Amino acid sequence: MEDSLKKRYSIKLFANIISALINAILIAIVPKELGPLAYGRFTYLQSFFMKIIGFLDMGSSIAFFTKLSAKNTRKELISFYFIYSLSILFLVFFFLYLIDILDYIKIILPDIPSRYVYFGLLFGFFTWLTQVFIKISDAYALTVSVELIKVGHKAISVLLLLYFVYFTSFDLKSYFYFNYIALSSFLLILSWLFIKKSIFDINLFDLSFGFKKISKEFISYCSPLVVYSIIGLVVGFFDIWLLQKFSGSIETGYYGLAYSFAAMCFLFTSAMTPIITREFARSYEQKDMAQMRSLFFRYIPMLYALAAYFGIFISMQSENVLIIFTDEKFQNAYLVLVIMAFYPLHQTYGQLSGSIFYATGQTKLMKNIGLISMGVGLVLSFTLIYILNLGAVGLAWKMIIGQFIGVNIQLYYNAKFLDFKIKSFVWHQIYTVVFFVILAYISSNIIIFNSPLVDFLLSGFIYTILVTIFTYIFPQIFATTRDEIKYNLLRLKNVIKK
Repeated sequence: MEDSLKKRYSIKLFANIISALINAILIAIVPKELGPLAYGRFTYLQSFFMKIIGFLDMGSSIAFFTKLSAKNTRKELISFYFIYSLSILFLVFFFLYLIDILDYIKIILPDIPSRYVYFGLLFGFFTWLTQVFIKISDAYALTVSVELIKVGHKAISVLLLLYFVYFTSFDLKSYFYFNYIALSSFLLILSWLFIKKSIFDINLFDLSFGFKKISKEFISYCSPLVVYSIIGLVVGFFDIWLLQKFSGSIETGYYGLAYSFAAMCFLFTSAMTPIITREFARSYEQKDMAQMRSLFFRYIPMLYALAAYFGIFISMQSENVLIIFTDEKFQNAYLVLVIMAFYPLHQTYGQLSGSIFYATGQTKLMKNIGLISMGVGLVLSFTLIYILNLGAVGLAWKMIIGQFIGVNIQLYYNAKFLDFKIKSFVWHQIYTVVFFVILAYISSNIIIFNSPLVDFLLSGFIYTILVTIFTYIFPQIFATTRDEIKYNLLRLKNVIKK
């Protein structure tokens, strides 16, 4: 299983590296072409609909993935979940139509022209449905095929975007059309793969699978998450609404841009989330707690350090990053990016640590932890955005502080469940940040040129060299040993010789 896990993670990581490079191209093109106002509107619509759909999801997609991973032969789960997906689309459309005719739409979606609202709905639904398809592929261990498809598809999508930018009157409407084409074509390609692998077949249309029985199964799993989902929707919407209402679309655009850079750093570690969730689910099904503990000790500190490697360097290089990828209209996003670049660290921790709760069905505990952290987050948002009027900087601080609190509460309960001491993991979070901050600061200030691109690339090279050297001295940063580093270097040397 370990070899299989490593292979699947390697492929996902490779695909995510390519995705990160392609996303860098998108960030270099889209915000600049749309401008802060239109990009801010897109960010708000994207966030709004992903939160609405995420609320209606109520953890059901995690339940779907966990149950399908544990037992691949249960194809009736796929039939059930497609019906549920269509129900979500209908409910969101009905909600929009209702608030539109009641003339409340401008209150909920301030500074957003109504013609873009339904565009945002379709974009949000396609984005969420794509994630469901990826969960199906991970549940059936089709990682290699799907990730290679993702790489090719993203490359073609960039060419399509360039066509939209340079051969059409590119605006927010055009950007939505581009996303529709990209997302729907990806869904069609994956559907073809699933048909070829006999995952999708004519039996999916057979509705005699016992809808009521499976509904009860999902309700049992997800019912503790209903309150969590409702409050999560309110708090999540309140955050972005508060920023949009009192700071405006431009500040929302700054936040959206900073979040996009942070998400690029997260791509390098998010590859492990569905894979390790699947392994946790299988190990728990087999009552193999030793294997679960081994996976937790091995991969969570390692991937936290990997997220820190990227995020902290981006934070130190924020000014150069904005000059390279955007123009002067986004230079005021500098401080937002400095802060948001730390978000992937505990986002990685939260995704991987939280997968224990989903894999073991501890959704009630997950709900209680989430309610505590969201309560703290609500107070932080109101204080930082409304009272102190910090705008996007305030929301960035809220995201970092709230994530840190929630993750460490999760860690406390995971330590009890897997029977280990929490102290070493908390200490690892602290000294890992100090380790990368020192090395990133040295590499960013040792040599300074007049070219932001040269500064960024040269600093990155020096930073990587320093990290490599000091990781050998302090291997615990990446949850490894010197012997393991030597062994991997020897294997790499043999591969190069061949």
